[in-house]
Amino acid sequence: MSEVLKTHSSDAVSKGFSAARRSAVVFAALASLAMLGSPIQAAFGAVTQVREVDDPGRIAYESEQSIGAGQDFVFFPKVPAGHRLVIQHVSAELHFQSAVSGQVQVLVSSGQASSNFLAPFSQTLAGFDQLVQLYADAGATPAVQFVADFGLTQVSNGFLTLTGYLLDCTAAPCATIAH
Repeated sequence: MSEVLKTHSSDAVSKGFSAARRSAVVFAALASLAMLGSPIQAAFGAVTQVREVDDPGRIAYESEQSIGAGQDFVFFPKVPAGHRLVIQHVSAELHFQSAVSGQVQVLVSSGQASSNFLAPFSQTLAGFDQLVQLYADAGATPAVQFVADFGLTQVSNGFLTLTGYLLDCTAAPCATIAH
């Protein structure tokens, strides 16, 4: 059975009028938001996007060093004059001469500070990618030391990688690091 909707001319006008009112209210609300945006932008300043990649004083850094048999200390290149190295990651793959039974301890040193952590291992292999935050100023020699089973298990080979970025302290002065 179908239903018939009957309207009177007075109902159509009132329904049409309320729709017009609703449109006017929506328009007024949007207009007020647009006007409100200008004082907020003036108070806080325009938002600008900054891309660190475009910063001429920030240079991507990655250095990989090989590890030979019996080696437990790895030195990385000196930080160049006029620069500061920000070390953000240290990663490695270490192969040991015999199975590790206790722990693999890693010490990352920037020459000014250090970070120490235990690396995961499985039998004769230890591998990690560890977040760190260390700073090394010009002339400093970053280093990584690792000790397996309290120095009893020796490395047969592997590699270590430091990644982060160099700051060019000649493009913009590098702030003093608080200690």
